[in-house]
Amino acid sequence: MSTFRLQQFSIEQTQSGMKICSDSLLFGAMIPIADAKRILDIGTGTGILSLMQGQKSADNKSASVEQITAIELTHAAAVEAQDNFSASPWHEHLFIIEQDIQSFSTQAESPRYDLIICNPPFFDQHTKTQSEQILRHTARHTDSLTYPDLCQSIERLITKNGRAFLLLPLMALSEFYSIAAQYHLYPIEQTNIAESKSHQPKVAMIELQNYQNKAAKKETTIYKFSSANQHSPEVREFLAPFLLRYENKEQYTRD
Repeated sequence: MSTFRLQQFSIEQTQSGMKICSDSLLFGAMIPIADAKRILDIGTGTGILSLMQGQKSADNKSASVEQITAIELTHAAAVEAQDNFSASPWHEHLFIIEQDIQSFSTQAESPRYDLIICNPPFFDQHTKTQSEQILRHTARHTDSLTYPDLCQSIERLITKNGRAFLLLPLMALSEFYSIAAQYHLYPIEQTNIAESKSHQPKVAMIELQNYQNKAAKKETTIYKFSSANQHSPEVREFLAPFLLRYENKEQYTRD
C-alpha cells in the first residue's frame, strides 16, 4: 500500500485516481481558513486537502472551523478518504459524502459553506482511457465535472461572504473566469505557481467570491524552488508545518 507520511498524519493513496503531488500539497498549505466555520472540499480524492485544513484548525487556537465536509464521486476514493480521516487526530470534524457535487448542491438540506476548496479535473479532452485507469481518468478529466457544473455547484453552496479556492491550469483560466462570472463568481486573487524563476508558471491558485469587487484582481507569482531541491523561503514557510523534512524546527530555522 502506498503511504505518504506527513508530520501529523499519513495518507494511504492506493485507491484514489490521483496521487499526492507537490502542487496539491502547496495548494492545501496556502489556503487560508480564517473566519471559516464550515469547509467544503469538492472531489477530495485521498482527503489530503481536508486533512491539511483540519491540521491548520487544530494548530491555530483562534481558528473557528467546526466541520469539514468532503465530497467524493468514486466509491474507492471515498472509502480510502474515510480511512485516512478515521486515522487522523481530527476525525471528529471530518466527514465524507460519496456523491456527485451536482446532485449534492441541489438538495434542500445541503448547508452553505464559508470556505469551498477544490482541486478539480484539469483536462477537458475526453480521451480514451484503459479500464484499469478509470479512476485516474475521472480525477483528471472534466467528463464528470465540467466547469459550468462546478461553478453552479459553488454558487449554490457558498455563503454570502464566503470564498472559494481552486487550483487550475493557467491555460484554462480565461475560459473558467468567463464561466464563473455567469454564476456570479468573481476572482479577487490569482497566485501563479512556478517551479523556479527560470520556469513559466503552469498552474494557479485562484480565490473567488460571490459578489463583484470593483478593485482589480490581484495577481502574484510564487516560486517553489530557489535552487536544486531547496524550497524558496516563501514556500518553505507554507510547507514547514506539514512535511517531515521540516519537522526539526531548529534545522528549519538554520537553513
